[in-house]
Amino acid sequence: MLSRRDFFVSSGAGAMLLALGAPTLLPKALAAGGALDIPAAPVPFVSLADQLSGQIGVDRELVNLVHQKLQLTLPGLDQLAEKLLAALPELSALDTPAERLQLLTSKSPDLKSLFLRLNTALYLGTVDDAEGTRECVAFESVVAYQAVSDFVEPPSYCTGSPNFWVDPPAYALQKDTERHA
Repeated sequence: MLSRRDFFVSSGAGAMLLALGAPTLLPKALAAGGALDIPAAPVPFVSLADQLSGQIGVDRELVNLVHQKLQLTLPGLDQLAEKLLAALPELSALDTPAERLQLLTSKSPDLKSLFLRLNTALYLGTVDDAEGTRECVAFESVVAYQAVSDFVEPPSYCTGSPNFWVDPPAYALQKDTERHA
């Protein structure tokens, strides 16, 4: 079924919003009617994202966008990704998250930063910029939603289930409103 976001973007409503003066609500590529034109992330970074997400899998567009955003705040991102990828087997042997973070800190504070930032981006869909301002880059494609999408609906401001407006209204006959002939 078509989600509200997909319907909104594909219906040309983005162009209408732009005409009304709301250019910051849609990414530039989507506002122009195309897909996001983001360069592909390097293979080690993609492998790292796959390893951190487990068997769930990660949306490649999200990985590419996260790579692009993290490049702005983590110098030497690609080398850090290779180092963190190599350290994952050693991390998985540790029992607690605190021990894992301590090991990463002892190897390099930048490894710990990449580990935390990448997990935050993949699971929550948010990335911090250089000033520490958190930007939401994804919602439906994040790993946390993919893991529970079969049985939990993501939080929303809508009062009904997803796409509830396409179903015919349910009419309930109440005793007070029955007409007797």
